Amino acid sequence: MDPLTLATAATALLAPYLVKAGEKLAETVGAKLPEAAGKLWNAITAKFKGQPAPEVAVKDLVAQPADADNQAAFRKELKKALEADPAFAAQIARLLPAAQGSSIVNTGSGAIATQGGVAAGEGGVAVKGDVSGGITLNAPPKKP
Repeated sequence: MDPLTLATAATALLAPYLVKAGEKLAETVGAKLPEAAGKLWNAITAKFKGQPAPEVAVKDLVAQPADADNQAAFRKELKKALEADPAFAAQIARLLPAAQGSSIVNTGSGAIATQGGVAAGEGGVAVKGDVSGGITLNAPPKKP
């Protein structure tokens, strides 16, 4: 995978965990993540250690992980590190697939569908396989 794709995937994977963790200190975040995601986070933060701009990007992302600007800054610093160090890029490429399959996080409203399912709508509908026969949809009762 190219550095931009790796950086984008890692940022997209880690940001929801950070929202859920609600931690303010980057050093403790890795311990609160699922094992594979924690390994990914720890590898990235170890690479960033001692580098002012990447460390600021980590701290900002941890402080406000849902902020798109913080995600973009983190992704940019990660992309630069991946481009500069092929061994680091290979390490992240090995860790990312395991972290992507480590668990499912839904930080907002909506539905999550897995294994080929399709989810739709707030509150959600998940369908796997095919649907046959009659389908009845009941709308929620209207509030007075």
